[in-house]
Amino acid sequence: MSKTIGIVANKRKPDITNLVEGLRSWLEARDVRVILWDDLRDMLTDGDFRPIDEVAEESDIVVALGGDGTLLRAARAVGDPVTPILGVNIGSLGFLTEVAIPEVYEALKDILAGKYRYEDRMNVDATVKRDGKEISSFTGLNDMVINKGALSRVIGMKTTVDGDYLATYTADGLIVSTPTGSTAYSLSAGGPIVNPSMDAIIATPICPHTLAIRPMILAPDQQLSVELSGGYSFDGEPEIKLTVDGQVGFDLAPGDRIIFSRSKRRTRLVLSGGRSFYEVLRDKLKWGDIKRKL
Repeated sequence: MSKTIGIVANKRKPDITNLVEGLRSWLEARDVRVILWDDLRDMLTDGDFRPIDEVAEESDIVVALGGDGTLLRAARAVGDPVTPILGVNIGSLGFLTEVAIPEVYEALKDILAGKYRYEDRMNVDATVKRDGKEISSFTGLNDMVINKGALSRVIGMKTTVDGDYLATYTADGLIVSTPTGSTAYSLSAGGPIVNPSMDAIIATPICPHTLAIRPMILAPDQQLSVELSGGYSFDGEPEIKLTVDGQVGFDLAPGDRIIFSRSKRRTRLVLSGGRSFYEVLRDKLKWGDIKRKL
């Protein structure tokens, strides 16, 4: 049975047109139907162009060419049933896009032969309540970030876990990440690295004003609630945002309560050949491989 493979790409990456054309020709020569994200229409002469949600829905596999942001864009479009995503890294740093350009054809050979491995990654849900009423909800693979505007005061965040009071953070914001997102913004803010095959909720404050405040790792079935205060800008208007996977922003206000919990949604990522998570860490973070003689 022939397969359908969708291609999503960051068209700002160098030589991306030749890469997409080469992949399409290679796949079509093997009787694979190729559908393309319609954002690529202006850089290709022809093709079966579709909105990104249709690419995800109609494909057996989605190939995301770019960086982690491109893969996250594709992951947001995937609904149910879960479509596997192969992330191809075009750049220097990327934890989600494990496969490098020279490896992509070998990876696709394995995929077409049905020999690939994959991992289902946890997502996190956020529900925003204002005056006791739900006003919006979001799902993210990497992280949800509560942050202030450039000219805003610090934010006060009263946090509870399953209804039990934890602490009130006074900080520039709070990062709530999955294990997949633990190597992204959370890591830069001093959060822990968590194996992405696990399920957990990681809460990392951004520049807290108390040294005793530290990141927390919560059990996956726990619910984290954050109630906001402060965050006013110098002109008196509130400037607090919830950012989802660095791609979707939502304006928050003091008094809002944001409830974070494990999502029912999973994201299926195709794994590269023989590299473990720890090898990827050593490579991406430039950790030395120190060998000692006993």
